[in-house]
Amino acid sequence: MKFKAFSFIILVAGISFFSSCDGNSENPIEQQQSNPVPQPGDADGVMAAIKAKSNTPSGTPSVPGMPDILLDVASANFYSTSGGGSLVNVGEVILNDFKLQNISGNTYINNFTDITLGINSGQANGWKVAGANGFDGFTYTTTKVMPGVVKFASNQSETISISSSVTLSIQSVPSGVDNILWVISDGTKVVTKESRATSITFSASELSGMKTTSQGIIQVAAYNSESRTIGGKKIYFINETVDSKFVSLN
Repeated sequence: MKFKAFSFIILVAGISFFSSCDGNSENPIEQQQSNPVPQPGDADGVMAAIKAKSNTPSGTPSVPGMPDILLDVASANFYSTSGGGSLVNVGEVILNDFKLQNISGNTYINNFTDITLGINSGQANGWKVAGANGFDGFTYTTTKVMPGVVKFASNQSETISISSSVTLSIQSVPSGVDNILWVISDGTKVVTKESRATSITFSASELSGMKTTSQGIIQVAAYNSESRTIGGKKIYFINETVDSKFVSLN
């Protein structure tokens, strides 16, 4: 399956808690977590269940026994035209009995207080949509299950030189994965690749124009997807695990 673009869904989640511990953080990267989600070119709707892992930004107060943040995340977008257009309200959207909230612009995400949504490796996810604005209501349980948790290699450096080629590596390709997205971002410029492998290399030319920063992000997202046509609308269901690391880009 080919994807013509990638959606970056802003999720103000657990990182905002840790970055606010000092009471005066104003860096938006420390307060927001973005998860890369494949965007099929023929989708009328994309619904994603995500297990998201992240380290804490440099300088964040440590929490004993919790070196990383691990959250369940849900998102759903429904389009006025196939493959894009404006987002529309389809009424209530529920994942695994947890109601999503419709934030500004008709993007559906989980309530920030719901950090556990029953998204577990090896299990299916159950979706329910009330229906509105041309979308029929439906209930659907995914036939594909959540993949295993993806993790960067233990020796993955958190200091990256963007003046030369950069290689990102993971410990292994998790079970139940269709493909893997790889991301490097300076907070503004985002470079992505897609490869179902344990490592990938970004060339210096691909990273051209990226700025140096102490608050860069690298990400790897392992996912599977399936689609169903419901009431004439093609809906994609994404199961995904993401590992994110705050890094210094030099």
